[in-house]
Amino acid sequence: MSNYYNPVKIIKTENWLHELNRSIEDLKFSAPIIVTSPGNRKRLSLDSKFDPESIFSDVGNNPNFEDCINAVEFCQKNVFDGVVALGGGSAMDLAKVIIAHLSLEKTDINELIEYKGKFPHTIQSIFLPTTHGTASEVTMWGTLWNMEEEKKYSISHPSLYPSVAILDGNLTLSLPLDISISTVMDALSHSFESIWNKKANHTSTDFAISAICSILENGPALKENPDDLDTRNNLLKAATVAGLAFSNTTTAAAHSMSYPLTIHYGMPHGVASSISLIPLLEINGKLIKEPLDRICNNNELTYDELKETIKAIPQGVIPYTLDEWGIPENQLTKLAGESFTKGRMDNNVVDLTTDDVLGILKELYSEQ
Repeated sequence: MSNYYNPVKIIKTENWLHELNRSIEDLKFSAPIIVTSPGNRKRLSLDSKFDPESIFSDVGNNPNFEDCINAVEFCQKNVFDGVVALGGGSAMDLAKVIIAHLSLEKTDINELIEYKGKFPHTIQSIFLPTTHGTASEVTMWGTLWNMEEEKKYSISHPSLYPSVAILDGNLTLSLPLDISISTVMDALSHSFESIWNKKANHTSTDFAISAICSILENGPALKENPDDLDTRNNLLKAATVAGLAFSNTTTAAAHSMSYPLTIHYGMPHGVASSISLIPLLEINGKLIKEPLDRICNNNELTYDELKETIKAIPQGVIPYTLDEWGIPENQLTKLAGESFTKGRMDNNVVDLTTDDVLGILKELYSEQ
């Protein structure tokens, strides 16, 4: 049996503000909170479009517990009846904490994360991604970090699926190339992770293949012309389609291995989650032969050319070895031991040992 579920209404547009205002009206928001980054708040002139008192922009990279506490305190000083998230993964993931808080009326972040019962109040939400990677606009979870504990957490609940996702490539045009490529690689990782996954189903795999094929075509084009709106729209769609894939499977080994790289060494999530794709492709390849054949055939690539195309997307833009990210070689054993996150590593179609992961990390340490 193959089951698939995703309740998010997806709107593709070239006028995000018009669609946002229409969705706010359709959902009957009278006082929505706008969650965004300081950069997007300024760049998109949000203070002139919405009540400045309703805008929460205390959002940094990789939302941590302190960010969550600040967001909850902001909500307690106001009365909000809906959530609008406009940004990358950090803003959208933090918005899910706000949704949980507004529904549950709890303030303790751990309680919000751990709650698995029915949400007493339905909090509608509208998500607008400004990157082409995270896909939080179509998933029911968000990633949070406790830097004091040096731990990664997930907030996850079916009531955290956004009501509406609005896609407009214009929102991604101001992204610097390195961040653009990093988010593209995150979407590529989401896609492969949903294929080499014990929870994969036919629909999720079809979505993943579609996303991968688009990224392989449009990733190189983005490097050649970052200002091309068609390329941006294609990659934004691919990232969302990748989200439709892993929204049903969650992620697997690549993401499990990424968390200590981000926590200890500040490696951007898109890089950390994709740096191991080639070794994992080689390990998992025999068990996902049919999807790999479809990807190669669709893009007229041999298997070796597929690997080279993946490697080439970040080349010359982002460092892609552990050494270049300042990770000491004598820490690889420690990192391998910390790479096993329950609900991620155990999804991988091949069961990996600590020695397997250590071997991958050694392979990733310097340019081969």
